Amino acid sequence: MSTEGSGETPSSGPSLPGAPEQTYLFPKAKGHSRSISHGGTPMLAGAPAPRPLKSALRGHQRAFSQGQIGDGRAGSGAQGHSRTGSRTDFILPPGHRADAPAAPRTGSVRAHSRQASRSDSIYTLRRTSVVSPWRRTLFWLMRRQAPQVDARHIAVVPNHLVPEKTPPKEHPNGQRCNNKIRTTKYTLLSFLPKNLFEQFHRVANVYFIFIVLLNWVPALNAFGKEIAMCPVVFVLTVTAIKDLFEDRRRHLSDKRINNSYCRVYKVNVDRYVRVKWRDVRVGDLVHLSNNEAVPADMVLLHTSNPLGICYLDTCNLDGETNLKQRMLPPGFLEMHLTFRPSKFKSTVEVERPSTKINRFTGTISHPNKERVQLNSDHLLLRECTLKNTDFVEGIVVYAGHETKAMLNNGGPRYKCSKLEKKMNTDVIWCILVLLFLCCTGAVGCKIFLDKYYSLPNFPYFIITTNSPAYEGLIIFWTYIIVLQVMIPVSLYVTIEMTKLLQVYHIHQDVEMYDPMTNTRVQCRALNITEELGQINYLFSDKTGTLTENKMLFRRCAVAGVDYDHPPGPPAEPSLDLPPIVTPVTHISPNSRMLQHLLDNNGNEHTQKVREFMLILAVCNTVVVSQPHVDAMHMSGSSPGDLEPARSNGTARSTDKYARLTESRSTTPSPPPSTTSPLRFKLARLPFVRGEDSASEPSTSADQQTVRFEAESPDELALAEAALAYGYELRSRAPNEVEVGVRGELARLRVLRVQQFDAARKCMSVALRDPQGQVVLYVKGADSTVLSALTPARAGSAEAAALERTRALLTEYSRAGLRTLVMAKRVMNSAQWEEWLASHQRASEMGEGREKRIRESLARLESALTLIGATGVEDRLQEDVPRTVRALLDAGIIVWVLTGDKPETAINIAYSAALFSQRDRLLHLMSRDKDQAESTIKAYLSAPLGPGGRALVVDGRTLTYILDRRSGLVAPFLTLARRCSAVLCCRATPLQKAYIVKAVKEELGVTTLAIGDGANDVSMIQTADVGVGLSGQEGRQAVMASDFALSRFKFVERLLLVHGHWCYDRLARMILYFFLKNATFVFLVFWYQLYCGFSSAVMMDQLHMMTYNLVFTAFPPLVIGAYDRVAPAALLSERPGLYSAARRGLAYQAHSYWLVLAESLYISVVIFFAAVGAYWDSTVDLWAFGICNMTGCLVIMLAYVAIETRSWTVIHAIALLGSLGAFFVGTLIYHSIPFTILGMPMAYHVIHHAIADPVYWLVVVVATVASLAPRMAYHAVRNSWRPNVLGRAVLARRRGRARLPYAAHYHCDTASAEAHVYRSTDEEGLQKTAADVAAIT
Repeated sequence: MSTEGSGETPSSGPSLPGAPEQTYLFPKAKGHSRSISHGGTPMLAGAPAPRPLKSALRGHQRAFSQGQIGDGRAGSGAQGHSRTGSRTDFILPPGHRADAPAAPRTGSVRAHSRQASRSDSIYTLRRTSVVSPWRRTLFWLMRRQAPQVDARHIAVVPNHLVPEKTPPKEHPNGQRCNNKIRTTKYTLLSFLPKNLFEQFHRVANVYFIFIVLLNWVPALNAFGKEIAMCPVVFVLTVTAIKDLFEDRRRHLSDKRINNSYCRVYKVNVDRYVRVKWRDVRVGDLVHLSNNEAVPADMVLLHTSNPLGICYLDTCNLDGETNLKQRMLPPGFLEMHLTFRPSKFKSTVEVERPSTKINRFTGTISHPNKERVQLNSDHLLLRECTLKNTDFVEGIVVYAGHETKAMLNNGGPRYKCSKLEKKMNTDVIWCILVLLFLCCTGAVGCKIFLDKYYSLPNFPYFIITTNSPAYEGLIIFWTYIIVLQVMIPVSLYVTIEMTKLLQVYHIHQDVEMYDPMTNTRVQCRALNITEELGQINYLFSDKTGTLTENKMLFRRCAVAGVDYDHPPGPPAEPSLDLPPIVTPVTHISPNSRMLQHLLDNNGNEHTQKVREFMLILAVCNTVVVSQPHVDAMHMSGSSPGDLEPARSNGTARSTDKYARLTESRSTTPSPPPSTTSPLRFKLARLPFVRGEDSASEPSTSADQQTVRFEAESPDELALAEAALAYGYELRSRAPNEVEVGVRGELARLRVLRVQQFDAARKCMSVALRDPQGQVVLYVKGADSTVLSALTPARAGSAEAAALERTRALLTEYSRAGLRTLVMAKRVMNSAQWEEWLASHQRASEMGEGREKRIRESLARLESALTLIGATGVEDRLQEDVPRTVRALLDAGIIVWVLTGDKPETAINIAYSAALFSQRDRLLHLMSRDKDQAESTIKAYLSAPLGPGGRALVVDGRTLTYILDRRSGLVAPFLTLARRCSAVLCCRATPLQKAYIVKAVKEELGVTTLAIGDGANDVSMIQTADVGVGLSGQEGRQAVMASDFALSRFKFVERLLLVHGHWCYDRLARMILYFFLKNATFVFLVFWYQLYCGFSSAVMMDQLHMMTYNLVFTAFPPLVIGAYDRVAPAALLSERPGLYSAARRGLAYQAHSYWLVLAESLYISVVIFFAAVGAYWDSTVDLWAFGICNMTGCLVIMLAYVAIETRSWTVIHAIALLGSLGAFFVGTLIYHSIPFTILGMPMAYHVIHHAIADPVYWLVVVVATVASLAPRMAYHAVRNSWRPNVLGRAVLARRRGRARLPYAAHYHCDTASAEAHVYRSTDEEGLQKTAADVAAIT
């Protein structure tokens, strides 16, 4: 049976009506042009280059996350990859029809065609097959011929044909990679140099290395050479330790994988033996049992299934949960009973390793010179799991880092948040302030020396004899060393440590733990936690994100007759043929439909009901998952004692298998397919024939549960609905399906399966009936199937049934049900053979292959006869309405992007509280660009009436809006901002990503995208923050996301609580860093006024180096990881409080300058309070410095105490510990009567200082005077005009009643902005009755 799963997927969406075929291409740029999610800019081919989006950067040319878009006309001389489309790379909506034929491709396109896979990674490691340039140069210098490398294929010889002791250089597979993997960045020898090399890529680290080297210049020796190295050595060490622990986790994971076991054939013992994965080599023959993981990429040679097939679960590889079918190469099925590993002596030639998961070519060369072609259907990929198969055997062709899984293995994503960008800007201001201070000091030094330079003799306190200009230059560089604290070298490492703690606390939050799936939140991006607190727009998928994606069969229509299926008792199993499948959901059959199904009157409606049930049972890709057993797992018998084991009806000799000490995936044998002698004959059911050779049913007690495994929940619901009516899919083979039909077993011959794809929006299966006719059953979207029906005669029963079905489909959609339409076509053998031949010609390689395939399938799936329709319910997830209301109350604009019909999506929007009954729905559903433009202008010019407005736009209209030539993006976004919510229906994956990109860049807002399926990957990777749900559609969305959740309701706590906390903590921590560093630098600078700008310092060198690294290191960590601006319960109860973080009030553009002014004031108070206290006294330099140092440290710690919002034991330990560390460490250091590391000796300085009451008086007075303005500011603000958080916290402490949720929201009638109004204000506090009445 041939399928449409590989190589027959259309390449691009059809063109616009009445216009030449157009395809989204990328502008020609120097180098690679990055994707939409990484900075690329798509445009329509043939159009003038539009204004690029703001993120257009140089980089790889990829379409969003899924590869280059389309296969359209490239410009002359275009170069690059040309990829045929996949299910996720269409910008045109499903069902979009082309009216004009495609123009032929012009120009020379030097490229290779590549089929886009949803699992192709953006970040790929490619092994080149050419000789490197430096090697070619070396061979040219040596006058030798450069080695020729075969870039096409490499040969794999079975290892059991090669002597065991053969050296690797002489072994035919000796140059190939082994199967040991290493994902760590470092080794024991490379850790130190490589880690240092990576850290020196940071500008701050390079700056401090420059400071250290500068201090080694004799003329600039401001500090001791050794002590000057402390800051940078400390930062480098802490960062290296962090990197070491992260790398150790990867090492442990690699060790666990490398030490897994599998079975490899050894010729010396003539059996399979257990070896570790790391010991598997290219050319080994490997034996796998059911539920075992594939250790390396291997070509399938033998399987227990007599039909020569096996099934793989590729969830670990590409995130898709549906099973993939693999089959034996041609000619190996005939050797099914006689295959022995020792007899396999063929050579396998395969292509060189590549990242293309769905592409593989090769040949098997037999000793008799016969060659067998290989493709991706014969390859088992590493990390996949064997399913529904007793055992398989294959030969390893790629191992270790040459496997496709490892080549596509990408590391964690690193993004830069807006807060971090602001911080980097302020660090630049710090550098400018430092340069200003250094220049001021240098100029002051020159002016000071000019007074004495003209004198015949210098005063005794001036030891230099150089010119003032030269001395000023030297002093400038000395100030760079002395005032280096101005640049927060420890800020970056502190931020990294803080974010790790924030990620840890998010991961450990029990409120976001899902006991149903035993999963908790995963933080895959470690450096954008604060971005969760600044989300302005949230883009959500519908199916599987807002809904459960667990479908329930609720309604169906056959020939216009409606059958309802409300909850009720499950169906009673047939006694004639007991079902083997246990359904996941139990469906209560409709009594009227059941009666029509069992009628023997032979009328046409009964026949259509039976065909309808048959379509539900067979027109799908559902696989029956049965227990399996492998003879290798049999214990208690030696190889010679094992009886020939039968698996799936095949005798298998086990004389070469030894009993294994460890049994993996052992499951009992499946029961044989059975039927009862009592057979119930169904009248006039096409091509159902009984099986006389069936045996009695098995009643074994150890029979395990058998279930359906489907590609999508929709197919599972339909198959279980057929099961409820006695139509049970019992097994599936490439050319046959076995169905139990109300007590009778039938085997139907399958000719061809056309799998579902996003362009056709349907699937079909062709069956052969006993009369020789071919019956084609089609199942798909109503827009596709209804348009392919044979025109019915007006007034006929078929026309009436069609109209009733259309009405019922509309009714189903308005009820929120997902709809599908079933139809059939009957063809004779000649028609079928004629189409098959034409389709084979269309499938040949050449220009326009994809278009020919689309047209061929359209010819097949035409002239259909309507059978019926289904309505499947997809329920909302738990607490979705409450979560959506909370997000709206927080001021977050919510857009829902879905591929469903408008009627279904609108109903879900009302159920999810996205729309209100009082909202006015604005529909943008245009057939051409002009209509879309006029509709948008009409809505923009219309006056804003009472109530809110919600926008609904379909995929076809998005096609015209997103065309950069149309100029409709800006008007569309203006209209969207005037609406409280936006719903995009029939949107393709690429349209979703482009919408997110347009909103993010045109409006300059922070976006979050959330989805659960592979079709949401582009959208997730395009947004600033991507959230994946581990739902029913695999884990590809999770693998592409920054944060992974199990339920949509957890988004509320992730944003409103953790996002708010993370942003507020990090913002205040960064500002505190600037404050304490600037204050310390200004203290040193004020002393220059009294020392002739000689760059002398009054503080001990050790104190200057340890001020940032020890004494004030832990308070910032406490602020960034443990301080809470408000309790979690309050932030959840009042979502409007999120607006403070969303608008970035904690860290604004002027915040740095306010901090700088405050640090200037504090430094003036500390220094001149000490100057006034010690004026005209005999205090020495070091005592004066220790007084300034103590005052600065106490004030900085008291500042943290004032700004702390929630006290814990950790806060007290950090503050008291820092202060205690200063006094204890200083007392110990000042008790040493000799110099250390060349630093000046400060023997007993602090002992004399603390004994002087003036010392304590200065510390107390300076602390009070420095913090008095801040204390007064807090007192006045909290008493007269408290901020929203302060009012909310005070109200909670006073025990006021909790504020209720707003009933709903309305759009502002005075402005064109999308402000959401409700009974609470923007900050979540209750509005006055007059304000509410004025708005509503």
